[in-house]
Amino acid sequence: MRNKINILGSPDNNCEDFLKEDKKNAKRRKKEHENISDNKSNINTPVIIEKIGPQFLDGVTKLTYVPGYNGDYIRFDEIIQKNQLRSAFFCAMTIEFSWLLENLPKDISVIVAKHWDPESGDSQGVFCIPNTKILLVHPPMSSMGHGCFHAKLMILIYDEWIRVVISSANLISHDWEISENIVFIQDFPRYNENNTINNNIHLFAKELRDYLLAMGLKSHIINKLPLYDFSNAKATIIPSIPGAYKGIENVKKYGHGRLSQVVKNICKYEYVELECQSSSLGSITPEFLNEFYRSAKGLDPYIIPKQRKSKRDKEQFEEDEYLEPSQPSQPMQPLQSSPDSQQSRPLPPITIVYPTNKTVLNSKYTFAGAGPLCFSKKCYEQLTFPKEILRKCESNRNGTLMHTKFLLARFIRPPPDQLEQKRLLKQEQNRQIKINKRKIIKNKYDSDESANDSDVVDVDCKNKILDTQETITEENILELSQDTVTDDVREDNNTVGWYYCGSHNFTESAWGKLNVSRDTKEIQLKIYNWELGIFLPITKLRDDDDKENNKDEKRDWFSDHGVPVSYKRPPNPYEENDIPWFSLGW
Repeated sequence: MRNKINILGSPDNNCEDFLKEDKKNAKRRKKEHENISDNKSNINTPVIIEKIGPQFLDGVTKLTYVPGYNGDYIRFDEIIQKNQLRSAFFCAMTIEFSWLLENLPKDISVIVAKHWDPESGDSQGVFCIPNTKILLVHPPMSSMGHGCFHAKLMILIYDEWIRVVISSANLISHDWEISENIVFIQDFPRYNENNTINNNIHLFAKELRDYLLAMGLKSHIINKLPLYDFSNAKATIIPSIPGAYKGIENVKKYGHGRLSQVVKNICKYEYVELECQSSSLGSITPEFLNEFYRSAKGLDPYIIPKQRKSKRDKEQFEEDEYLEPSQPSQPMQPLQSSPDSQQSRPLPPITIVYPTNKTVLNSKYTFAGAGPLCFSKKCYEQLTFPKEILRKCESNRNGTLMHTKFLLARFIRPPPDQLEQKRLLKQEQNRQIKINKRKIIKNKYDSDESANDSDVVDVDCKNKILDTQETITEENILELSQDTVTDDVREDNNTVGWYYCGSHNFTESAWGKLNVSRDTKEIQLKIYNWELGIFLPITKLRDDDDKENNKDEKRDWFSDHGVPVSYKRPPNPYEENDIPWFSLGW
């Protein structure tokens, strides 16, 4: 068992025992990657001159540097700015302490949160590493059987600014020297003495603080956040924390429930093409794809089940539904699943980008470079796995393998027949609203059947608020559109898509899966992993309409809109003999 002392205790041992295991692991990895070292030795690494002061006040998303490839990439030492760093917080699933400490200034205060395994003798808590300025955090893990601490976050403190880095990279040499990874970086200036610090902390900083508190920290880096101006925060945070989140409001806090709320607030749109690039995959089903796709469009990921009522109760039910449309008589439910029903369910316009076996074997470092890739043959061979939506993941830096995670969403123009279906559905919705209004009038003013159009107009004037809340359930229109028609779909002409990057792989463990709580019968979102990523809307360019008309132009739409996509787009479908890369030993 590694020698650790609870932060409330007194440190009485040195750090040698703590680092011994890490040094052994570093030697083992070095031996495994001898061919990687040989290849890298032939590459001349340029000397980097450290820049002074904040470099990323506007926020930027960049791919990490890989030796041997030129481009607008970023190195770990460029992020750290070692000579100016005063203190730091790091979290990742795996950490090479010897490598990390070599890249940091000596004698600064460092907080490190990482994955831990109770079977190895570790325990949850916050621990001092004796005779060092290192604080080790083991966050609470899922109590539901499996899961991991997979988030990647750095909070770096300098004299006059704070730097937030959210990425897909672990704190190991492999992720910063061999694999491609993605990072979002933004600097925030310190309030000067003449500024009055607002007690209402900015939402971006508040969500960072809440995430750190959930890990088990109570002060330290948390107390520093109010000292900095986060008003220019560019991105929106998408967190996942292990748990079963019951009730509609709690569902919207984490995972793809949180994604749903963010899309709805910023750029909700009805017609979306979604591309999901992942370095790990699990048991993906049509049910999960449809659930996730609703969130990607900014719709609630759950639906209202179709009500079946007797003829005697039907009129009263319709009246109640009109009067209180936001309070259905039954709890909202996730889509019901069974192997047969899932196979017959249509798939939403989602593709999954993951490397083939051939891509890995033809890569620069083959098996040694494929360490971060994780997919089980057992999952792939399940009847419910949608093999037809897999796409090849081939790096723009030929021969490199990726540890990045992307969601790329592009708003598309629906076909004319879908627009006509929507128009007819809306027309039918308005007709049903009118019928319900007449029934309300009839019940209210006796049963003399004297309700007329003028009464309807009068009720309409008195109940404008109710009109805006009226909705139809998805079950009523499922055969035509596969989506709920609502009045509040906001088609922002300046927002043409969005993207996500961070630590979330495209799995249920990372993003969450809906079901119904056995105890409370409420909708709940179950999440097993700690994850963290960022969401950014994509805004329209002046020549977007020209690009839409000229589809033969060999340019990548997302790259043109400033998204540093790591792989070749559009990704090619798997060929007949292609299979995904499966994790060694799985």
